[in-house]
Amino acid sequence: MADVDREKRNTPSSLNTLSMTQRTCEPASPICFPKFATTQQASLFQKLKNNQFSGKVCCQTAQGTQSNIYWYLGRIIYVTGGTHSLRRWIRTVLQHCPKLKAMGLQSLSLEKDISVSIRQNHPISWDYDLLCSWLKQQKIDRAQLSDIIASMVTEVLFDLMQRSQVSCHFYTDRKFSSPPVLLDPQQSIVTTWKSWQNWHRSMLGNHSPNEVPVIKNLERLKKRSSPKTYQFLTQYIDGKRSLRDLAVYMEQDLLRLTSSLVLYIQLGLIDLKEIEDLPQSLTLPKQKLLAKNPKKLIACVNDNPRIFQLMNDIITEEGHQFLGISNSNKVISLCMVHKPDLIFVDLEMLGIDSWKICRQLRKSQMLPKPPIIIFLGKKGVFERLHHTIAGCAGFIRKPLNKQEILETIIEHLPQSVAA
Repeated sequence: MADVDREKRNTPSSLNTLSMTQRTCEPASPICFPKFATTQQASLFQKLKNNQFSGKVCCQTAQGTQSNIYWYLGRIIYVTGGTHSLRRWIRTVLQHCPKLKAMGLQSLSLEKDISVSIRQNHPISWDYDLLCSWLKQQKIDRAQLSDIIASMVTEVLFDLMQRSQVSCHFYTDRKFSSPPVLLDPQQSIVTTWKSWQNWHRSMLGNHSPNEVPVIKNLERLKKRSSPKTYQFLTQYIDGKRSLRDLAVYMEQDLLRLTSSLVLYIQLGLIDLKEIEDLPQSLTLPKQKLLAKNPKKLIACVNDNPRIFQLMNDIITEEGHQFLGISNSNKVISLCMVHKPDLIFVDLEMLGIDSWKICRQLRKSQMLPKPPIIIFLGKKGVFERLHHTIAGCAGFIRKPLNKQEILETIIEHLPQSVAA
């Protein structure tokens, strides 16, 4: 109760003047919050809701971060900016859209959509335009779009609660007509408050979920953990993914994942550090680069979202293009259309005869005989011999290892095309 009273005392009186400037097209006077906690957010958002505010609220922190919250008639429709804006967009899409995750956001079928949205110059942002386009194309449904935007809003509000000296600037704009999703601001605040409370109970309240875990000493970690735990930690903690990224990548709850790392952080075996956002040039600049220095197209035939994401990450990090195929009935037709330079096929994929696919790809006159690599599970010598006869070029045993995949790509792709 004392905390709530303190928050009320810190709520600026200028909130009361917001309604006086709402009807003008000029931005209202900014409101500064020493701490943008739950009560301050609730008071401000209730005023915006009552005034049926339409436009943009720019929240600037003392640390130099700017978050933009877009409103339509007193409801939240989208957010941009803040910490890790591109990481946030990618992981929320992957979290709530399994089909897009299976395809890979940098697959050929989605690259064109992204490029078109970037060129549209939407008044909010290219990523909002892209989500709305996917809704119209029925690549996502309205419930998924609502979940994506709600998760993004929660993250932005959560991050603002961790900052001090937040200055809010108001810009009225009624161009955002008929938005597909309208979020109740009070419900967004309640969800954020619950996340905030749970995060502080995880014993990492002084840290941000945007920080990246880094292994400080491999030898010490190996001595203080079981072989299974050591393998798990070294496989997933690569210094490139934040705690939020890891939770989505591993399909785990953020708090559960964080709790499993607390002991190693307290022992000094794992450290938490800040990490930069991904480059804003998600697709378009990469296409220009590929035009100057063409890379190869690598296909992956698989129905496991985790393997899809792993292969997509490895292939695109090396500058190649990724073609994900999850429908066993479309393997041959898609390969004939896109003509991949290397194909990975999962032997354990449901509804697929990998031996038959190898033979069909080898017999096709429309394909330049790309190398085919088979992912093996518990299969043995017979399966290797069977697929070798069918024209398979190599095998990789699961669980997949990044280094082995990279070595396979280098071995089977001509080096003359590399940068």
